[in-house]
Amino acid sequence: MIANVHSHSRWCRHGRGTLEEYVKEGLRCGLEEMAVCEHVASERPMGPRMTWGEMPAFLAEADDVILRYGDQISLFKALECEYFPEEMNRFANLRDHQNVKLWILGQHESADHRYDYFAMQDRDRETWQYTEDVIAALNTGFFQLLAHPDVIMVNYEQPTPLLLECMDRIFAECERRDVAVEINANGLRRSVGYPNAQIWNLSKRYKLTTIISSDAHDPRNLVDGAVRQAEQLAAEWGIAVTSKLTF
Repeated sequence: MIANVHSHSRWCRHGRGTLEEYVKEGLRCGLEEMAVCEHVASERPMGPRMTWGEMPAFLAEADDVILRYGDQISLFKALECEYFPEEMNRFANLRDHQNVKLWILGQHESADHRYDYFAMQDRDRETWQYTEDVIAALNTGFFQLLAHPDVIMVNYEQPTPLLLECMDRIFAECERRDVAVEINANGLRRSVGYPNAQIWNLSKRYKLTTIISSDAHDPRNLVDGAVRQAEQLAAEWGIAVTSKLTF
């Protein structure tokens, strides 16, 4: 790994470390490029997040580390967010006026706020809804990267025919919209079912830009054994991985 675009710090309330600690760790590990990344703010009880009131302080801290370390490593701002239609104007304002370059789609909750995709109650219905949410988000043209597309494997022991059909639709849409996809090392770190071999072998039907992201929640995990395992799995699965995203 020479670049990482997806990680989480103390700002998200379920991560550790300052943005500067992440950048210093990236330098120590020999990274050439990093996103100064966080979950976008939320006012909803969907899990630990910074609030919109805290967003200016996060952005100021991100700008500060980019200014101080940008001559040593390529740095840019990134935000991971769910597709919530009512928030898209806020997202666009951050993109256009705060120079947030990379927008990562990570759908953990349904766009209508009815379902938690980490704890499905009606698996088939919610798997289908996850697929519809992701495709609707991709069709906005706003997002450049789909994080952990197979995240709903947390609800499965093995992929079902329905799940594989849904993943096939998502990968097809990523190809059509030229949205990159992510093999997520944090799923390996947590041993929660993703990344999944069957799903990623399915992805080879399509011409996709695939990256490996650490999704670290502690600077010490930025480039760790889970990242190296993800690299090994991608090689075993015959998936070409790009080292850096282009914008």
